[in-house]
Amino acid sequence: MCAEIQEVVFRKGPKGSGGEKIKFFKSASCSRCPIAKFILLRVLTSMGMEYDQCVTERDTERDSDAMAELLMLDCVQTPVLKLGSVLVKEEEALKEKVVREAVQRWASGL
Repeated sequence: MCAEIQEVVFRKGPKGSGGEKIKFFKSASCSRCPIAKFILLRVLTSMGMEYDQCVTERDTERDSDAMAELLMLDCVQTPVLKLGSVLVKEEEALKEKVVREAVQRWASGL
């Protein structure tokens, strides 16, 4: 497992085991967020999954609850991907290898 992937304290479970969707925390002013979305979309598509079926987008500039949730995850900048118990933060969300590994883990229920 890549060192860039950080485990969070709680676990609700990945979609593979009946848990939640991937949460993609983004903001309109973030120049990296469209790139992170493109990478996540490409990874999911290559694995035979549909972005809209697997991902919930949370805009931290328009939704104060999304910003509060992001802060509770000890994150202050976007993009952030939350895949079950795994967080992929900021620059790491721009690395396809890291995103692919996190999605594979999420999809397998680990």
